[in-house]
Amino acid sequence: MLRAHNDLRAAIGAPAVRSDVRVTAASQRHAEYLAHTGAIGHEETPGDPGFTGVTVRDRLAAQGYADAMASEVAASSDSGTEDVRFLWDLPYHRLGLMHPHAVLAGWGHAEIDGHTATVGVLVFDFAAVAPDHVRSPAAGQHVTGSWAGDESPDALPPGAVRPVGYPVMVVYSSARPVDLKNAKLTDASGREVVVSVVPQIYERDYAAIVPTAPLAAGARYHVRLELSVAGTDVVDEWEFDTER
Repeated sequence: MLRAHNDLRAAIGAPAVRSDVRVTAASQRHAEYLAHTGAIGHEETPGDPGFTGVTVRDRLAAQGYADAMASEVAASSDSGTEDVRFLWDLPYHRLGLMHPHAVLAGWGHAEIDGHTATVGVLVFDFAAVAPDHVRSPAAGQHVTGSWAGDESPDALPPGAVRPVGYPVMVVYSSARPVDLKNAKLTDASGREVVVSVVPQIYERDYAAIVPTAPLAAGARYHVRLELSVAGTDVVDEWEFDTER
């Protein structure tokens, strides 16, 4: 799972995340808790079998990693590696998975009584050296053109028709606030693709857009984002391709 995660990061030029036995243990224990309860979530209830801490920070502290700046992702399917790739497609989950200041990651997967759970825990270090920004899809990258559009919290506007196109994101380093002033996605003929903007509900160091309909297969798309990054106007442009 960690290898799959780092492969996804490498494809967009993000530095590899390292493993840590404490982070991995916290991930595995929570995966076991979720599989045992048959639920997917980020909090545990004291007194439940397998309880190791209410929040991810509590669970890390229980493993000897106190005061970590951390986030967590969780999913449920037949394969932990499949879940890593599934979570990457979700903009709010991809935010942490692709973040340039993510330095440690632990993954856990459990199967109990027919229930499965995969959990990833990420630890961030904003003092670490990091790229100025990372994009997903990256310049020249080939990605699927379609996304089911299902995520909690919902990244799409009320009433959005699903499926939609593959989410496009940029994340800046050093916790710089990002304001999206204008976004344009065009195909190879210059035709503009209608997009919706993903609200910033966690941090402010990113911008993300989602095409309102699946993108054409085997096509090239041009992204132009007009941003304010820590008060400085920035125009970020690049191209990516969709798989055939």
